[in-house]
Amino acid sequence: MVIPTNMKTVIIVDDEPASRQSLKEVIDTFDELRIIAQIADGKSAIEQIKTKCPDIVFLDIEMPEVSGFEIAKATREVNYQLVFLTAYEQYALQAFETNAIDYLVKPARPELISRSIHKMLRQEIYALGQKEQTTATNRLVLSDYSQQKLIDYDHINYIESIGRYRRIHLTEDGIKIHNLETLISDTTLDEFCGKLPEDIFYRLHRSYIINSNRMIELKPQSRRHFVRLIGTNTLIPVSRSFLPVLRKRLKNTE
Repeated sequence: MVIPTNMKTVIIVDDEPASRQSLKEVIDTFDELRIIAQIADGKSAIEQIKTKCPDIVFLDIEMPEVSGFEIAKATREVNYQLVFLTAYEQYALQAFETNAIDYLVKPARPELISRSIHKMLRQEIYALGQKEQTTATNRLVLSDYSQQKLIDYDHINYIESIGRYRRIHLTEDGIKIHNLETLISDTTLDEFCGKLPEDIFYRLHRSYIINSNRMIELKPQSRRHFVRLIGTNTLIPVSRSFLPVLRKRLKNTE
């Protein structure tokens, strides 16, 4: 079979037939993609990836005999874009530390699979063996008790300081993905400010950071000012020192 040069080839590696079928159904909706193999075990996956040199690999972490991480390590000389799949969120941090483009928790909804594909189609193919972490620019890794979670920036509504901890309030899409409305972290607000893009996330009060893309109202009330965000009726205070900065930024977006 001759693959057109403008198409990307895909290999699916998953020991669960239902999971492979779900991926196939979404991938088949993309004219730019062609599935060249569906594999149910790790040893065959290594052989097929090395032989067929795909552009994209969807790789289950929990595989018979050979894990997804071992497959990725054994094929790191092959240039392909990688998406990990797993039913267990505790692998998130380890996946994040590889060059994976994305990390999907099973059962992955079709729209999340599509989003990962769109992300890959927007990026150039890069060598898996390189150490550059391209995903680090738009995600946070947060510890939630014994688990690590990968949170997209656009799934953060606001962050609130509560004593020794911070509460991360998620957006509607974030809630659907993680089945949680909030996460608790011991990361300080100063540390969050160092990780999040300052043109989007505003620390408008000593106890709050907001996602400015979610802001729908700047509201004066009793000689103070508050902002309201999409998806919540909570009024978030704006410090007097940050109010002029906020007004200037809002004016520049008009």
